Amino acid sequence: MKSQLLTLVALSPLAAYALPKHARNQRKCGGKPPVSATTTITTGIPLSSISTFSVVPIESLTFDATTYSTDYMTQTPTTTVTTGLPLSEVPSFTDVPANSIPKVSTYSTYYLTVSPTTTVTTGLPLSEVPSFTEVPNQDLPTSTFATYTITAPVESPSASATQVTDGTYPVATPMAYKVQPTEQCGNDDRLILPGMPWTVANSMYNADEMVGKQCTNFDGILENTEGTKEVKYTSVTDVKLIDDTKDVCKGYTNVGIGVNLNKKLKDIKSIPAYYKWDRKITSDFRGSNLFDFVTAPTPHDFTSTATSEFMLWIRNWGNQVPIGYSRGPVATLDMFGASWKLYEGKNPASGVTVRSMLVDENYEGEFRGDLKEWLDYMVKKGYISDNDYVNVGNAGTEIFYGKSTMDATVALNIEI
Repeated sequence: MKSQLLTLVALSPLAAYALPKHARNQRKCGGKPPVSATTTITTGIPLSSISTFSVVPIESLTFDATTYSTDYMTQTPTTTVTTGLPLSEVPSFTDVPANSIPKVSTYSTYYLTVSPTTTVTTGLPLSEVPSFTEVPNQDLPTSTFATYTITAPVESPSASATQVTDGTYPVATPMAYKVQPTEQCGNDDRLILPGMPWTVANSMYNADEMVGKQCTNFDGILENTEGTKEVKYTSVTDVKLIDDTKDVCKGYTNVGIGVNLNKKLKDIKSIPAYYKWDRKITSDFRGSNLFDFVTAPTPHDFTSTATSEFMLWIRNWGNQVPIGYSRGPVATLDMFGASWKLYEGKNPASGVTVRSMLVDENYEGEFRGDLKEWLDYMVKKGYISDNDYVNVGNAGTEIFYGKSTMDATVALNIEI
């Protein structure tokens, strides 16, 4: 059991890569192709009553992906926004709410087009949905391809880390909230939480390589004794283990933050983060719980070679390893009451450098800490500047295969 005090920002994890044995038409975990999105907003009432969002609630961001051969995959998603009331009560968007931007990978010499359907559900009229100050970006893990597998010692409670820095996290209880529990089993479903800084997403961007189903269900909002809000969700995985695709990350089930992004790191006071989970595994399961952030010298940049991606791996199932693992760690450090190793490598397709922190001993069910400490360490090492902008931040699980149910709560905020 581990508890830490974290703070965090959201985007795409580019870390672990497990290359498939055969060159197939697979998208790399986190990789998304260029898209021509068609957006449909369905509310049932005239647009004349829709209040203006100060910034577009974009739920998914485009990322260049890793190239492995010479083929390209292009996706043309259709986005549906459902509010359940007439357009006359829905405030106007100043820009299109782009909710899903699949990623791309390259493998052979022909093109494959996939047309997913995205559903964005708010559970109440848009007129009551508060504006996001920034985009909640969540389906951006780009980890999970390597040509080898490591063998870990058998885990036992006695071997688990005891990362506790400042006592027990305050108890949280359910609070009244206007959005009801929502099941999300579509391959690109997401739920915007009005009045909260988060979006809950079921982003299975490699669903074409998946036999089975993944759901990311919103359960409710909690409030602890210190007044901190938490989002409670359940991740239900039933994905068949197939030898040809066992090393393909099928997607990312996650909670993305959409407030106070695109701020300079030096202007961020803290990034408190709390992640608690209870995973029940009924068959072999492969995946990892992590935090993912993207920084850049300019705001709103999360795709260029000037960006840097940082992943904090707190729990690993199935011996997943990050990009750069074969070259060994570039640094070791103590943080959040635990020992960590830092690995780095470049996404060969995008040229973006990915740095992944792996804890020596898995956290068992709970983590908290101020993620600003983690990013400040990256500044100290000279990887980024404190004048760089934090453009993405999220928390979630990369999914490969297996049958498992995880009950989780997340509290993740950027404080200026």
